[in-house]
Amino acid sequence: MARSTSTSSTTHLAKTYLSAATIVVLLGAIGAGLTFGLRPLEDRAAKTLDPGSLKVRIVWPTARGGSGTWLPVPTQEVLMMLANEAAGPSLDHLSADQLARICTAMEESGWFTGTPRVTREAGGVITIDGAWRIPAANVVHRNKKFLISWDGKPMPPGVETVWTIYEPAHGPPRSSSGERDYAQPWSGEDVAASLELLSRIVAEPWSGQVKGIDASKYTESGDGLVIVTDKDTRIVWGGRPAKPRLGEIPTAHKIAHLRQLVKDTRRIDANHPLIYVNQERMQFDISASARQTALAGPE
Repeated sequence: MARSTSTSSTTHLAKTYLSAATIVVLLGAIGAGLTFGLRPLEDRAAKTLDPGSLKVRIVWPTARGGSGTWLPVPTQEVLMMLANEAAGPSLDHLSADQLARICTAMEESGWFTGTPRVTREAGGVITIDGAWRIPAANVVHRNKKFLISWDGKPMPPGVETVWTIYEPAHGPPRSSSGERDYAQPWSGEDVAASLELLSRIVAEPWSGQVKGIDASKYTESGDGLVIVTDKDTRIVWGGRPAKPRLGEIPTAHKIAHLRQLVKDTRRIDANHPLIYVNQERMQFDISASARQTALAGPE
């Protein structure tokens, strides 16, 4: 009887060892599968998500009125190329850093304010959306032209603007390697002041008479900012709108001067080559008018 019990115990013990060994083998197989079979699994999943080619979709900025976009087609093509290059091969669909690469490329392109959103959607589509920088003016510095946004940061070329900011004290910001730095605002107060003035002018019905802002004497001369008209006449404005210079009238009074001139003469320059609107009583440079008349010669 005791022998039978011993045999039964031995058999039970053998089964226990066998079960434990089986579990170890299974765990080892699972571990090997995780170690060596993860990439093939990702590849098969990626092929399921994207059986053909990578699909990148960029949500373009809309034009005023909500119809179409103001971004030119060549610029759209450049951005699509940048996004596809950053995305890499189509089978990188499950790569953890694919979306990060695209996001970095778009942020460094100079076309977005802040970090754009890059998301993966059904059907293998990668969507890029974000706040677009709006071109404000061209900045002319040492006979070179640079595009600038309303937030004061340089942008890549590709969009025509109405206005120009002439000869600020500093050129566009550069990175440590000497490349154009689209993330940094333009140095100096003169560009910021010029953009501030243009933002006050844009809503006026006579804004079409403004060609740009001469910032060349902003830091050196009491004249400050000078409005350049579409006829290349000049209107001395003075300090930046948010911070008029000592002795100047407030910005609202300067705007009122220009509105009155338009009402009386249909021109913000009152048909004079040079006028001053930064004082309580407007001044007209009669000597400049005389020189212009002399240069024009007899009728």
